[in-house]
Amino acid sequence: MVKIIFLENVEGSKVGDIKNVPDGYARNFLLKKGLAVIATDEEMKKIEVRLEKIKKEEQSKVETAEKMAEKLATVKVKLEMQAGEEGKLFGSVTNRDVADKLSEMGYEIDKANIEFPETIREKGEHIAHVKLGHGVSTDITIEVVPAIGEK
Repeated sequence: MVKIIFLENVEGSKVGDIKNVPDGYARNFLLKKGLAVIATDEEMKKIEVRLEKIKKEEQSKVETAEKMAEKLATVKVKLEMQAGEEGKLFGSVTNRDVADKLSEMGYEIDKANIEFPETIREKGEHIAHVKLGHGVSTDITIEVVPAIGEK
C-alpha cells in the first residue's frame, strides 16, 4: 500500500484526500495520469499551498460538467437504424452510434463514457448513462426509429 494525496476528484476520493491505495493502482493509474502524488512530508508541505488552488480548479471543472449534464438531460438523441417489421433492429445500438450523433449535435462525449442499462435492440425510446467526469453523470434519452424508407 502507498499513501497518496489526490490532486483531482477520482471515484470515491476528492481533491486533497490522503489515502492508502494499492501500489499498482497508484503507480499505473493515479501517478501516471497526474491524479495524485505520493504523500511524503515534503510533498505534504508543498501541497498545502497548492491545494486551495487545485480545489478551486476542480470546483470549476465540476461546475462545467454539471452545466453540461443539465444540457444533456434535455437532449433527445434520434437514431435511424435498420429494423425488421416487428421493430427489431438488425444488430444493436452501440455507444459509438450515440457518441457520433451527440458529436453532430455539438456535444463531444467519448464513446467509453456512454453506457446502456441494457442492450438496445428494438425501436422506441431508451435511456443511456453518460459520465462527464469529475463525479458528474446524467441520463439521456435515445429514440430509435426505422431508417428512411422502412416502416
